[in-house]
Amino acid sequence: MTYTAADTPVGSEPEAKAFDAMQCMADLSRALVVAASPINRIVLSRIAERACLKTASMDPGEAAHKLATPQAGAPQPGMIILDLDTAFQDHDEVLAQIETRRRISPAGLPFVVAVVATLQQVDLQSSAFDATVERPVTPETLQPVIERLLATAKAA
Repeated sequence: MTYTAADTPVGSEPEAKAFDAMQCMADLSRALVVAASPINRIVLSRIAERACLKTASMDPGEAAHKLATPQAGAPQPGMIILDLDTAFQDHDEVLAQIETRRRISPAGLPFVVAVVATLQQVDLQSSAFDATVERPVTPETLQPVIERLLATAKAA
């Protein structure tokens, strides 16, 4: 078992370095939107912004790289919105990076919201998601989910 400077146990040396770099700075006012489609990134970002979140949006490859290499002192997203459409082939790498962050975060952050075509599409990876939203996504379907997750975190 490896320990960070704060004597927090983590599974491996790379996780310990990532933990020290992040210092568990998941910011609940920030969201990362990950979607293969630029249009979906814009739509999902606008809905998250309506819930008072500051958003950054990226394609899956860029998001996997950003999540794998956190910058010390940079605010980390407290929520990640994943659009799991058919063009999103790199989701395994992104989900692995998110799982690593959640494992080393004392609060289990970031929250993960999956956007899927149908709820039947959600498979064994559903345990990696805090919420699932079915298409078509509208402010009336996604915004309450975001607000519920944020309220849960603030109540804890």
